[in-house]
Amino acid sequence: MPARLLLLLGLLALTGCRNKNEGAVKLTVSYSGFKPGCLRVSVRDAEGAGEERKTEFLPNKGDVTGGTVTVAAFREAGWSNSLTVKAEAFEKACTTESPPVATDTRTVTVDKDQIAEETLALAASDGDGDGYVSSSNPGGSDCDDAEPDVHPGAQELCNDRDDNCDKQQDEERFELGDLCDAPDGCQGAWACGTQGTRTCLANKTGQWHPDGDGDGDGARGPGMTACKPPAGYVANDFDCDDTNPRRNTKASELCNDVDDNCDDKKDEGLGLGNDCTGLAGCTGKLACATDGGTLCNSPTPTVLYPDNDQDTRGAADAGVTNCGPTRAGHVDNANDCDDTRANVYVGAPEICDGQDNDCDGTLDESFNVDGGCTGLGCTGVTACAADGGTQCNYVTQPSTYYPDDDLDEYGKQDAGVLTCAPDAGYILQAGDCNDGNPFTHATAAELCDREDNDCDGAAEAPGVCPSNPPVWSSTTLGDTSKDWYTVKEWGDGGFWIAGESGRRARMLPGETSFTYQNANCSANWYSLWVDEATGRLYLGGGSGKLGIQERDSSSCTVDPPAAGDSTTRGLVGRTLDGGGVEILGVGSNAGVSDGRAFGWDGGVANQTVTPVTGFPFLDAHGLATTPIFIVGGPVSTPRILQHIPPSDWKEVTVPTTGTNGLNAVWAVNPKLAFAVGENRTVLQWNGQTWSKHPVTLDKAATDEDLHGVIAFGGNALYVVSNKGNVFYFDGKTWEKAHTVSGKVLNDIAGTGPDNLWIVGSGGSITHWPQ
Repeated sequence: MPARLLLLLGLLALTGCRNKNEGAVKLTVSYSGFKPGCLRVSVRDAEGAGEERKTEFLPNKGDVTGGTVTVAAFREAGWSNSLTVKAEAFEKACTTESPPVATDTRTVTVDKDQIAEETLALAASDGDGDGYVSSSNPGGSDCDDAEPDVHPGAQELCNDRDDNCDKQQDEERFELGDLCDAPDGCQGAWACGTQGTRTCLANKTGQWHPDGDGDGDGARGPGMTACKPPAGYVANDFDCDDTNPRRNTKASELCNDVDDNCDDKKDEGLGLGNDCTGLAGCTGKLACATDGGTLCNSPTPTVLYPDNDQDTRGAADAGVTNCGPTRAGHVDNANDCDDTRANVYVGAPEICDGQDNDCDGTLDESFNVDGGCTGLGCTGVTACAADGGTQCNYVTQPSTYYPDDDLDEYGKQDAGVLTCAPDAGYILQAGDCNDGNPFTHATAAELCDREDNDCDGAAEAPGVCPSNPPVWSSTTLGDTSKDWYTVKEWGDGGFWIAGESGRRARMLPGETSFTYQNANCSANWYSLWVDEATGRLYLGGGSGKLGIQERDSSSCTVDPPAAGDSTTRGLVGRTLDGGGVEILGVGSNAGVSDGRAFGWDGGVANQTVTPVTGFPFLDAHGLATTPIFIVGGPVSTPRILQHIPPSDWKEVTVPTTGTNGLNAVWAVNPKLAFAVGENRTVLQWNGQTWSKHPVTLDKAATDEDLHGVIAFGGNALYVVSNKGNVFYFDGKTWEKAHTVSGKVLNDIAGTGPDNLWIVGSGGSITHWPQ
């Protein structure tokens, strides 16, 4: 029959004072595998109200393998209906020195006038029935739960065993290993006999062992045989570390992950990992302390405060003690002066809302309400905003301006800026879905260029392109053993091309094919420029040759050399008001190691030459509104000069890492230009500096050089190469738009992305679209 006790929460003598209407819990506490020396039962409000109540008693009934007791716990006035009940079993007495050997905790709901029932189960191991719990249980002290003669308090025998569980075996009183005089006159050592007593053993083979650390224990391993011990030797081999005097069979085992007492075990009998109770009843696991002892690594108890408005600040007058740093609905500070408003607490940022948010007795301080303000380039008066900040009520409301990088008078529609003072380059009209292409905006006509020109989300309609799908066309013109070097657009759709051995070809505005010309213009023509006003062709070639050809003529006039035997690689010019032209020519001397630049008025022998040593000039380009850029350099070193007529020459810094010499340049507007060259090098000008193009053209083909470039904007860029490739950049990625197999492509020109002409080796001429 189980024992039955009445638990009255620490008020055992005042049973008549209990108000049973508050409710109670009938607890059945069972224990199995052992018989506790003492039981402790406690109850507390699960939500922290009031104090914990507990009582301790001896379970007089039951046997060593288990039993049960029944107790009653009453709910206190003022507690919630959620109670936490706990039972703890101790090996002997209910003390704070040793942790319980078994614990069980439950949460029970108890309403007024209700008796709830709950069972708490306690289990531990006393396998040998000696009344001591196995040390594998928290709080247990039996170091050998299979042997009833081994437990704390047992007599220690000389038997190579820790009989009394004091973490030592065959303690010092047996003087094991100490010298003794044997009957035969030799010295021996005390050792354990067969009856648990000691005997003096002498003349044992190899009985003497070195004691290097002087702790009385000899080193393990082979020993020496002698009638008397040699100096520094002892009559045992107990030492597991003969270099450390703190490790020997007489040492106490410390909690340090080391076998201190040389029993081939570490930290044995210390209960590491067992459950334990620390400060304020907080539970944890036994662990090693820094001094070699043990400690309970239970959470540090903290005082927490309810945070009803969830602003991470707690109500100052409602703190509760808690195991660990967190508790649902609570925080670790008491800084809230109003726990019903999340934006009000001590030190809160004051917001502009007509309330005292930081509890300092002042409303909306530091907000300068009704004061003057500026914002978005506008002026106005400061007022509170709906989000608790301030807003500037503007005298004049700002407007949305959009960047127009491609100068097509339509701004980038997803980059509007609300302001009263827009930056240069911003306009009021949006509608540009590709601000790097002037042929793409809301009212643009659809072109055959694979782009959504009118920004309606659809590609060009049928009939816009000459074929569906559109393709490139490639043909040859003139002698296929000769090369075309240069092509330029002029007028409203006219083109001139020129090349090897005096070859030229002309396409007048409105025509669709070239008229080939090969007479009366002997030179290798590498560059040309066309006067927009007259259609007159100006040619630059090898051996210092310059040529002039009228719009409707089939022959040209070859002028005397411009500068000795230099080669002209680039021509760029402008038509002067009132007639006449002003042309800049660039190139290199015969050895191509030095550059040559000259001014030319379009007449005969009117050149002023400026030499630049160290590298050749290979191209020049600029507009009336931009500086003229001149590019070149050795194969391994890109070089760019900036020229503002008539005489301002300045070399500009260009990136050298990962780039190579430059072959061609194209200026789009004052803030945008491109230069291309060896090993697929592409550089970009932003109005201030040159840098690598932001999207790198794949360098897989390391021997591929870029010879020509044309750009209509940052997102409409075409380059041609010595491998016959045409590359296109649409603002996001580079793609190989076309390949003219077996040809070297030298130059590209066009009226727009729907009308491109490319010239190259073997008389090749390529057009987009067919």
